[in-house]
Amino acid sequence: MSDYEIKFTVDGKEVTQQEIRDIELERYHHVFNIFHDKQLDIKLNDKVLTFEELMALSLADAKVALAQTREAMGKEKTLEVFKPETDRADKMWEEIANTSELGKNFQEAYVNVETKNISLVQFMMFNQLLMKKNNLYLPSTIHPEHYYFEADKTGKQTIIETFGMYKDPTYMDLRPGGKEDYPVKPDEGVDLVMAGKTYLMNTNEDTKMLGMHQLTQTKDGMKVKLGVFLPESAPKAIAEGHKKHLLVEFNNGLHIAAEQKPSFLQKKALGAAINYMKKKNQE
Repeated sequence: MSDYEIKFTVDGKEVTQQEIRDIELERYHHVFNIFHDKQLDIKLNDKVLTFEELMALSLADAKVALAQTREAMGKEKTLEVFKPETDRADKMWEEIANTSELGKNFQEAYVNVETKNISLVQFMMFNQLLMKKNNLYLPSTIHPEHYYFEADKTGKQTIIETFGMYKDPTYMDLRPGGKEDYPVKPDEGVDLVMAGKTYLMNTNEDTKMLGMHQLTQTKDGMKVKLGVFLPESAPKAIAEGHKKHLLVEFNNGLHIAAEQKPSFLQKKALGAAINYMKKKNQE
């Protein structure tokens, strides 16, 4: 039995761990169908699995099989294989951006999280681990619709991800946003705000979609308010679907964060960084 707790709430309703795992397995099946249609083999420990075997995998084995396959495929081939999908997604987001006013009439979608015995320091260590690994394996285990991941030390990320479980995966450039980019005022007492702007990697066009996550330390854990802000003309299904995406993504991320064991020096350094960012946010 674990010594930590994770509680998710969406639209005032608690979402259980089992419900999140059910969503996650369904999305693995979705991705397995895509690989099958493209005649791309998925292997588990070097054994090619039939489609029937794939669909019968447990969630734990599905994670490993897809992550191993993606890492073996590599980044260059991933970009090549999924170019038809990312090209279609580019056209969709270009149309959305061209028919939406920047920073106006956002569609807001939120997921709220509370943890016990998982600290903000541990969550920051998880993010550092993701950047350090900088591979396709770890992001794939966090969500099956993470097709591609590339990070640098500035906080910029390049991804291929299916936003809101809607249609095709998008090739995107994620750039850190400042206070001037916040679509809403942060809640009182928030320790850390993670804001990001999104651009199409191929064309550098601003999708006019923003992410803004608010993280607050508590006495025995933390509170997190995950937010995505979609432009006004985006299909409403994306906002609803991305709530489910966030449930899976952050649930896995928090379970990994719970395994991080910060040293005394890490606690001091990351604690100081949190305090610095909180002060900057309050200026």
